[in-house]
Amino acid sequence: MNLSPKACPFVARECLQEGCLAWRQRACRLIPDRNRPSAFEQELMNVAPLMYRSLLDMVRIMEETAQDCGKCGPELFSFAQQLRAGLLDELISSELAEVGINADK
Repeated sequence: MNLSPKACPFVARECLQEGCLAWRQRACRLIPDRNRPSAFEQELMNVAPLMYRSLLDMVRIMEETAQDCGKCGPELFSFAQQLRAGLLDELISSELAEVGINADK
């Protein structure tokens, strides 16, 4: 069996249509290229610092609000601290992973 450079992994034979919309310049759009992030992944990477900053701002507001409430303040502050630790742990793990360091415990 001779495999065509345009063999479709989803139908296990050459693409059903000559003008298959999934193919572009000898690459199937249905199979992600791990060497090049998609437009969505690139956009997500670009806005990630802003999203983390916004989440940390929200945690700061929760901490400040906790000081004003004698009834639920301690619980809110504790929850905010757990969120802060979780967000920072994820951020640190991601940054370490980018340079090839596994941060798993």
